[in-house]
Amino acid sequence: MINLNKGIFGLFVIFSLCFSGITFAAEPLSIATAVKKALEYSPYIQGMTAGENVAREKIGEARAMKSPKISIGVSDSRLDSPMLAFGSKLNQGRIGPSDFDFSNLNDPGYVNNFQAGVQLSVPLYLGGMDKNAVAAAKKGVESAGQDTAKAREEVIFRTIETYLNVVLARESVKVAEKACEASLETVRNSQDALDAQRAVESDLLMARVHNSQNEETLLRMRNRHSLALDGMATIMGIPSAADFDFIMPFLTQECSACVEEPAKLHKRALNQRPDYLKLDKQVQAVSYVEKMSRGAVRPRVILGASAENNREDPARGGHGNSMVFARVDWNVGDGGEARHKASGAKWQQIQLKKMTAALSDQIHLEIRDAITNINNSLERIKVSKEAVEQGKESLRILRDRYNAELAIMGDVLRAETSLLDHQMNHLKALYDHSISKAKLKLALGELTLEHCEILRE
Repeated sequence: MINLNKGIFGLFVIFSLCFSGITFAAEPLSIATAVKKALEYSPYIQGMTAGENVAREKIGEARAMKSPKISIGVSDSRLDSPMLAFGSKLNQGRIGPSDFDFSNLNDPGYVNNFQAGVQLSVPLYLGGMDKNAVAAAKKGVESAGQDTAKAREEVIFRTIETYLNVVLARESVKVAEKACEASLETVRNSQDALDAQRAVESDLLMARVHNSQNEETLLRMRNRHSLALDGMATIMGIPSAADFDFIMPFLTQECSACVEEPAKLHKRALNQRPDYLKLDKQVQAVSYVEKMSRGAVRPRVILGASAENNREDPARGGHGNSMVFARVDWNVGDGGEARHKASGAKWQQIQLKKMTAALSDQIHLEIRDAITNINNSLERIKVSKEAVEQGKESLRILRDRYNAELAIMGDVLRAETSLLDHQMNHLKALYDHSISKAKLKLALGELTLEHCEILRE
């Protein structure tokens, strides 16, 4: 038994040694895949979808106004009112000669009446309220659909923004790591120069302080990267996003200017922006609500039939009665309630139309802002890229000059800091270009998997 355990332990050790160097590749995660996962998980979109179902039920509720109504009633009463007692016995079919005696008519004693009945009523005309209620409910469904579409775009944009933040933070970590390597090299060079009596001790001290600052920057970038990964995990509804490989080619992405005219883009946006279309649907729905309110003071025509059975108690036989009726109800005077409701609906239409105009102006500004940012960031990409190349060359020259005792340590450290700033600026310009393109699609109402280039696999 002991030898068997030793054999198993030996196999485990060999297995561990053989496979301890194996690393598993992270699962690649494209920006399009991240968006799809976020759309599948999003509680926000699920809530909007539930809102659509609520709106659909309003259609059924409105249609039910014109549907036949059936009611069933059961009651058991014990009474001694002379009129009600005589009527109850009459409905039960139990009236006899003694019931017409004046003493019995005036003091019938207690009479028990068990009644079961059913009534059917069919609305024939409701003053147009039913028709307008259905039309308003249908516009409500369309409005709720636009809410869902807008929610999808918001989730897509938030996912793109977070994904880009992860990539920006990752690349910033790489830049900060290279800056730390460069500052460590400077520390070594200054130490060698000090040992060779070609530099003073303050140069070494300055180099070490500068290296500490770069290490602090690296720590800050790593924390930012960790927070961005947490944000990505939250949006996708997963425990962690650290095991994914964010494969967007951030530094080699294709960048282009936006040359389309803002006026044409604005016109296109008004035909497809979910929030703009929602307001239009709401204006139409309120117009039907106005008509429905005016229908409250029109005549209503209802046909109906009823049947009932009255007996002294449930165990005994009783007598059945039936009735067929037609009824016209006309709310001739309601104190102005319907008129005020209709007037309020009319003012609400005006309010929604003004809100629509204001949103149109806002959309126009969003489009112009996005176009400006796209083109500005493109220029920043070019300038910052040139600055990075020039910064690298400047740092190389200054290091050579320092080693030749033709430059001071402060010049070298300023060159390292300048290069780090240019590299960070270049990354930020790339990020701004990508996010500005997404903002333009959001402003146009085209931030979908089908219309957004950044989301194409």
